[in-house]
Amino acid sequence: MIIFSTLLLKILPLYVIIFMGYIAGKFLNSNRDTIANLLFVMITPVIIFNGVINTKLDSSIILLPFLTFAISSFLCLFFYQASKYVWKDKTRNLMAITAGSGNTGYFGLPVALILFDNQGEGIYIMAMLGVSLFENTLGFYMLARGTNTTRECMVKLAKLPSLYGFALGLLCKLVNWFPPVLFEELIDPMKGTYTVLGMMVVGLGLASVKSMKLDFKFIGMTLFAKFAAWPVTALVVILADAHFFHFFNQEVYPALLLISVVPLAANTIILASILQNHPEKSATAVILSTVFALGYTPLMTMYFIGGGKNSESEETAFLERMIPAKELPPVKLEL
Repeated sequence: MIIFSTLLLKILPLYVIIFMGYIAGKFLNSNRDTIANLLFVMITPVIIFNGVINTKLDSSIILLPFLTFAISSFLCLFFYQASKYVWKDKTRNLMAITAGSGNTGYFGLPVALILFDNQGEGIYIMAMLGVSLFENTLGFYMLARGTNTTRECMVKLAKLPSLYGFALGLLCKLVNWFPPVLFEELIDPMKGTYTVLGMMVVGLGLASVKSMKLDFKFIGMTLFAKFAAWPVTALVVILADAHFFHFFNQEVYPALLLISVVPLAANTIILASILQNHPEKSATAVILSTVFALGYTPLMTMYFIGGGKNSESEETAFLERMIPAKELPPVKLEL
């Protein structure tokens, strides 16, 4: 329980930022769409670029974004088909992207910084890239289909900044070019900005909800997709790989597990707002999942990444590794 309570205290500041976003939206007339577009166009591509160029890549890590992209796409298409029995309007499209994505960046990245060392952080970012690419490709396309034609969706897709950040990072790795020291000085505050503004968008989204008319079907399906279908799928993939396929190193497994237990993606509020596809409904589901994750994510992290039934000495060693986070040794998953 020491691990659980410590992780809980580390995550709590994120909820303070959400509350600040709510206050800013409710009483300061802060513009959610402006901040959303700032994150979407300028900050997220830089974070993705940095994650690509600063990770020591081997075949296992290179495959990781494709794995998380595949899991996201599978869950997206599965829930898109399943939800046709529930909705006939574009809520079905919102359900699809919500099921496939997760708050891997604004929420998951700070947790990864607590748990992992620099290499582990890089591995997590590579896993996060697959989910980000899903959000900005198939997920974006599925959401836009509810509002735009296929041709319009493809045009919007070709303009996504995150794709260019990822491609530029890969190109720099291929030619063995790294940014100057000035970029290294820039990236740390950029990470902080990414987390702060991202969590504030959740609060701003909540402030924009004019009435709490809860769509219990939508909330129920999204929470089931994120907190049941995602972890089960990740565990099945990990067990299958560990015992049969051996495509991935064990150092990949904790990152995949953490990806699977974060709350609903705040980016769905951004995209739903940009495409005008039930942004208030999306914001309500995201905030409820984020509240639930306050206990759920530390609990799942304790059992599946922290080691579960730890002795007191093991818990003490784990806590010592958490300070400072940058010096953490890699976390190993025992199967």
